[in-house]
Amino acid sequence: MIVSIIGTRGGIGATTLLSNLYSYLKKKDENSVWFSLTDPFPPLFSGSGLQWEKLYSFSRFFPVWLKDNCSGCNSCVSVCVNEAISPFPDKYVVYSELCNSCKSCISACKCGGLDFQARETGYIKKIVSKEDTLLKIKLFGREILSQWYVKEAISYLKNNYRSESCHLIDVPSGFRELWADVFRLSDIVIVLTDDTFLWELLYKSHSPRHANLILAITQTSKQEFNKYGFPHAIPIPYNKEIMRNTIQGFSSQDFDFLEAIQNIYLQVKVSQPHERSSFNI
Repeated sequence: MIVSIIGTRGGIGATTLLSNLYSYLKKKDENSVWFSLTDPFPPLFSGSGLQWEKLYSFSRFFPVWLKDNCSGCNSCVSVCVNEAISPFPDKYVVYSELCNSCKSCISACKCGGLDFQARETGYIKKIVSKEDTLLKIKLFGREILSQWYVKEAISYLKNNYRSESCHLIDVPSGFRELWADVFRLSDIVIVLTDDTFLWELLYKSHSPRHANLILAITQTSKQEFNKYGFPHAIPIPYNKEIMRNTIQGFSSQDFDFLEAIQNIYLQVKVSQPHERSSFNI
């Protein structure tokens, strides 16, 4: 079961919540995997001087410009929806960080001016230990987190870990273009927000074929969410003690915070993943 978290604000709130949920799962002897979609790791895990090793390599295809074959027709530029190919007076430049490896440019080029070549772009790392339950992504060069990597990461989890286990994915804030795929590929998505308008928009536009949603809100916005008809929201406190524990790499001992973690755990346990016969990574 894939459980992802999306925070609609910056900061460390969503990661703090999810990392404490992971610790709670471990205390209950749940088979659980933590997967961070960025290289920086929560202090709750990284404070003990963990050592990492490569577990799985990302390799994908990119168009490579072939000067001798190119007619300069600009067909590749016109068809690329991500604007990953730019024409210059004497050459074409492919921006790999924008390319999603869809191969549209290769199909559009009728003179063989582009070749599709594979290249390693990053890898999944795991803790150097007997159990590989702490994972994170490391990308090379100018590579940025994209839809392609989200699909590959979730595919790796589904193919290599027990489906009945609870696999937690930390989605970095600021990557809203990834939300659609996170909703589509996850079984459960925890949305941490204090924005009633954004939550209502997500709730109304959400497809029943996608992930089950759990609404977690900042404690200070509880009254407003009740007013707008969302009394089921789980309020999450965030105070100086929680912030200090987060920075120093300790699990929170705040009673209200622990109660919120327990409530989220109970919702995760009773929230059955949808049957999605048409599911494809």
